[in-house]
Amino acid sequence: MSNSSSRDTVVFQPDVHRTMARGVNKLVRAIRPTLGPIVRIVAIDRILDDRMPEMLDNGAIIAQRIIQLPDRNEDAGAMLVREVVTRVGEQVGDGTASAAVIFQQVLDGGIRYLAAGGDSVLLRKHLELGTELVIDGLSKSAIPISGGKDLTHLAETLCHDPSMAELIGEIFATIGEHGRLEIRAGRTRGMSREYVEGMYWEQGVVSRLMLADAEKIEFTDASILISDLDIKDPKQLMPVLQLALSNGIRELLLVVGSISDGAIAFLAANNDPERLTTAAVKAPGWGKEEQAESLQDLAIVTGGRPFVETAGETFAPITTEDLGRARRVWADRRNFGIVGGRGDSRRLREHMADLQDAYENADNLVRRDKLQARFGKLLGGSATLWIGGDTELQVEEKIETAKRTASAMRGAMMQGVVPGGGVALLACLPALTKMVANADNPDERAAYRILSQAITQPFGAIVANAGFDVAEAMAQLDQHPEGFGFDVRTGDTVDMVAAGIVDAAAVQKAAVYGAITSAALALSVEVLVYRPNQEAVTAKPATPAKRKLL
Repeated sequence: MSNSSSRDTVVFQPDVHRTMARGVNKLVRAIRPTLGPIVRIVAIDRILDDRMPEMLDNGAIIAQRIIQLPDRNEDAGAMLVREVVTRVGEQVGDGTASAAVIFQQVLDGGIRYLAAGGDSVLLRKHLELGTELVIDGLSKSAIPISGGKDLTHLAETLCHDPSMAELIGEIFATIGEHGRLEIRAGRTRGMSREYVEGMYWEQGVVSRLMLADAEKIEFTDASILISDLDIKDPKQLMPVLQLALSNGIRELLLVVGSISDGAIAFLAANNDPERLTTAAVKAPGWGKEEQAESLQDLAIVTGGRPFVETAGETFAPITTEDLGRARRVWADRRNFGIVGGRGDSRRLREHMADLQDAYENADNLVRRDKLQARFGKLLGGSATLWIGGDTELQVEEKIETAKRTASAMRGAMMQGVVPGGGVALLACLPALTKMVANADNPDERAAYRILSQAITQPFGAIVANAGFDVAEAMAQLDQHPEGFGFDVRTGDTVDMVAAGIVDAAAVQKAAVYGAITSAALALSVEVLVYRPNQEAVTAKPATPAKRKLL
């Protein structure tokens, strides 16, 4: 079929499903080798330079690198899988390869059933009902996880890097599932971690003058002025300084929107360790909305109140009750932080509960990440994981792996873990078999049979990728109780949880839900309509440019 037509192209069944399936199969075959602990690399040619191909073992990144297939019908199917895999990776950090193989099997089984005369609408309905059954089964299999050893085991199943897993397991054992974790490029070849007591924001002192010869300012039992006001004239600060002096405040941190050089010089010139020492930092947050949220958090933690520029406020009516307090305050060139805020503990708990509710109800991924960061700050425990390597590319790849692992770890700590290696999905088979036996119509029976085949795919891919026979491995499981699985690293059948081979329940749920509901939707597509390629319409026919595809 020509892609250079100046007219719309309309494709009907059965061509729609047949060609979409070819595209799905191509993309999934590229992702399938990454499933499991035995590393199998997918090499992808670079588009912008002639360096060696990228060596990848992450399904989401592989899918993102494949932008377009030459055949537009196949491309439609491939891009469906690409969207599912990307979305699952963004939501929970892992489970992308599992989602891909489940999607492929549901689509393949559904196409064969529809070709035999099945109803796509009823099939989709029962597939979606079956999805809830599988997710409920995963929830029942989930067990809570805690402690450094268990967390390290989980991290290793996610990143397949023992050194990284040990650090990430220790970090989450220390900061908890909601704690703040920064992952940054280090200056050495190895990896290390650093803990920060209390909470901090990415805004440092407004001028080096305030640091003098020190690397950091530290105040004890300090007062804090919270605002986003722009300080253009030193006179604007006089009510604050007079209040501090008259009330015996010895150390004062000023949080401001901006401050002029004249006001900075005024503060530096009037610092007196015997009476009052001050330092100024810029209000944290990027943009007015984020800045307002940061000031609200800071005010609740310290017991102060924010002075807001958009409300037309000044410091003229300030009282001591308007100032926040903290056991310790520090600031350096890049950050400032507080330890032991003196705010009302009940109000802080209510505020954190509101943030957690907003996080759980948010459907925007960017918004969820911001709420997670705010919640983590308020918990008062922060860590930085420094990632090193031999090359810049290696560091970037390790940072992405660490971020995916951290995301999945949070989900596991909140929703628990299930036996790994695809075993938790196999445990859902009896419930699906029962539904098949009790089904009232052929569409319902077909849906549950398709799901029964689909949820075995992750187990089969993991075993096959390690070089073992899937049928033999499955036969070994039949001789053991539920929870036992096939350890592809040793070739033995083991209790998966006892062996430390676990998956995050949240990851498995996201993979199942995303794959099955998306495949069910694809099965209901009856017609594909392609708009003409505008470049092809306006330009003369030319020899197609070389595509760099997998």
